[in-house]
Amino acid sequence: MNNAAEKNVNVLLDRVCQTAQTTPQAPAYRRLGSEPVSYASLWETSGKVAALLAQLAPNRMPVVVFGSKGPLMVEAFLGCLRSGHAYVPVDGSMPLARLADIAAQLEACCQSPVLVLACDQACARAVSETELAFADLASCLDGIEAPTPAQAGSERDQWVGGEDTQYLIFTSGSTGRPKGIEVSATDVDNFVGWLEGFPTIREGGRTFMDQAPYSFDLSVYQLAGALATGGCLYAISPEASHDYALLFEELRDADPDVWVSTPPFADLCLVDHSFGSELMPNVGLFLFCGDTLRHRTAQSLRERFPKARVANTYGPTESTVAVTYCEIDDDMLASKDALPVGFARPGTELRIMRRAEDGVLLDECEAGETGEIVIVGDTVAKGYLGDPKKTMAAFDEDRLSDGTTCRSFRTGDLGHLGPDGNLHYEGRMGSLVKVNGFRIELGDVENSIAGLGGIKSCAVVPVERGGSITSLKAFVVLDHKVPAADESPRELRRRLAERVPAYMVPRSIKVLDDMPLTNNAKIDRKTLIAG
Repeated sequence: MNNAAEKNVNVLLDRVCQTAQTTPQAPAYRRLGSEPVSYASLWETSGKVAALLAQLAPNRMPVVVFGSKGPLMVEAFLGCLRSGHAYVPVDGSMPLARLADIAAQLEACCQSPVLVLACDQACARAVSETELAFADLASCLDGIEAPTPAQAGSERDQWVGGEDTQYLIFTSGSTGRPKGIEVSATDVDNFVGWLEGFPTIREGGRTFMDQAPYSFDLSVYQLAGALATGGCLYAISPEASHDYALLFEELRDADPDVWVSTPPFADLCLVDHSFGSELMPNVGLFLFCGDTLRHRTAQSLRERFPKARVANTYGPTESTVAVTYCEIDDDMLASKDALPVGFARPGTELRIMRRAEDGVLLDECEAGETGEIVIVGDTVAKGYLGDPKKTMAAFDEDRLSDGTTCRSFRTGDLGHLGPDGNLHYEGRMGSLVKVNGFRIELGDVENSIAGLGGIKSCAVVPVERGGSITSLKAFVVLDHKVPAADESPRELRRRLAERVPAYMVPRSIKVLDDMPLTNNAKIDRKTLIAG
């Protein structure tokens, strides 16, 4: 594990620079119908971005990178880091109102106007309609000279490093405004030190499927994993999520070694029986995070890709992508219990804490006992931008068992540790609802429905009337087109009632053709609640 904390050490930049020197023509970025972008080109263009920022943003405040998936976004991220700026990824599909809100929060905290780097023409046109200062990267890098990899030493003093913020990811906030999470360079360095030891990834030079939007922290798995190990990112276009023909054309062209996605995105692909080792013969690792991995998904992947490992991981954005890892084996699949999410990475300890009624943490739970998951480790983020009250409520300073001082984070997630230390995630504390006086964990109901057989995916949402939760509603997608006699909504409820108490059985179950997904490929529960 890398414990880099020196001011201007940045492992990701060091590794990209090294690859650009040793194997300059190695592919760093590919997408369907375009020539690969080499590491030499990646380093050169990111250097031009850094030089441009030296002119337009001489201070070290964060810079917003606004655009759709493409090599210029990655080059902009690296350019920001090389010029001393944290980058703030904002997907081009985001409404301009959200972009403006993020910019306003940055300006309020940093007391300086924010600069937006637009990475494609459509985004440049959109941001030009606002009052934000911006640079259209596609048109303003010509004529700018950039240092070669061999000259990196002369610019290293400017690099983001140590406790400098490396990136800011804005996620949905409970107040309706996005909240910015500050992840330091050291956090990322330590994350990379763990990630580069994963199976397949540790071989170096592997192709990573690049599907998650860059504004979703799951994308750091593939960005850091590929670029820190001399690998190649293969971009899956946003349109492919709605176009099976295009998606499978891209997957065949990609032939990835490492698959990174949420489980629902894999479910989307598994609908097609051609999704198997003939389509992607070289995939060695399926890496999941961000949503619940079900038995059926893992089992189907192991059957269709017998040479690949299927790994489950867990971690909120506040702990730098993920802090656990485990490979799904036969014993896990044979168990009726929900699949575990893994063992803590080196440099991280998981504490399952009892809570008082007022939310105060009490003592640590025994193995098998449910409590709030608290993460203590060297990848815990710095806090929430411009919100010291919320930061104090969730973040703290603690010590690992070896005495190392580091940050801790209250996740707001429920879970328990098995006797072997494997973490079992049980859902968000917000998913613990009370119906007619009974406390019900929505994840518990979902796991029970998934265990009925024939269920590809499911979601349970509360139904509110008059400001109170009066019942539950379930949505399921079957793993086949024609429902059997015992798969009608009525029969599903009857079968579920044989597994759980009556108060946990949803009042209604609706069978869907497809589960609605967010832009981040998670189940869109807001749409389900509204429907």
